[in-house]
Amino acid sequence: MRSVFVICVVLAVMALTQSIVFAQGTPSQTKWQQLPDMKNGMQFSSETKVPSIVADDWLCVDGNPVIGITWWGGYWIPTTPGNYSYYSDSLPTTNPPAAQAQTFNITIWSDIPADPANGVYFSMPGQPLKTYIGVVPTVSYYGATSQQGRLVYQYTLDISKDPFLQEKGTIYWVSIVSTNLDARNVQWGWHESINHWNDAAVQDFKGSGWYTLENNLYKNDMAFELRTIPEPSGLLALASGAIGIAGILIRRRHLHL
Repeated sequence: MRSVFVICVVLAVMALTQSIVFAQGTPSQTKWQQLPDMKNGMQFSSETKVPSIVADDWLCVDGNPVIGITWWGGYWIPTTPGNYSYYSDSLPTTNPPAAQAQTFNITIWSDIPADPANGVYFSMPGQPLKTYIGVVPTVSYYGATSQQGRLVYQYTLDISKDPFLQEKGTIYWVSIVSTNLDARNVQWGWHESINHWNDAAVQDFKGSGWYTLENNLYKNDMAFELRTIPEPSGLLALASGAIGIAGILIRRRHLHL
């Protein structure tokens, strides 16, 4: 009986300490998700070598901090060497730069909402609130789009040691910029999402100022995912489940006595 009780306590403690383990880098629950368009999604230039920058917005629905960011992107060779394009307008490269050496600048911005009466015809980033410079994410090959065969890579970054704190009900923007000054005629772009929310993503290409990414058919949004700490209710459920399992073990032991 004593050993079973000890198992019960250990399982409960293990469940309750999942938040501590997560704070050291273990993935947690999704806070916001816009998945990549793997049919005919394009990639939009966001790189210091052009220079260019792409940003997209999200709504904080729970007030919990952002402690992890995942995004999707890929490479292409511009149609004319040295003539950088604002999106992947040519065939993708089959020989991308070393993915593991890819570095990025990530900035989180406040929101300037659309206000047509005052000449603001689409929402856009406002003031930078937090910046992560030269970060190196974990990179993996995600797949190829079914229409054009564009290679898509997934980038995952843990920022749990320096999380972004936010307020519930507030709209924020995030920009993701490749900082690799690759000498070859290769560009990197943020891949667009199949999901759409609020206004379209925006791009500043060669210092042109923000403009909205959309065409006559639909608005372009970017593929990214934000992660946060687990809800307390989820941790309690884990603990309850652990205690429940221990309870079953105790009952079974009684039946066999």
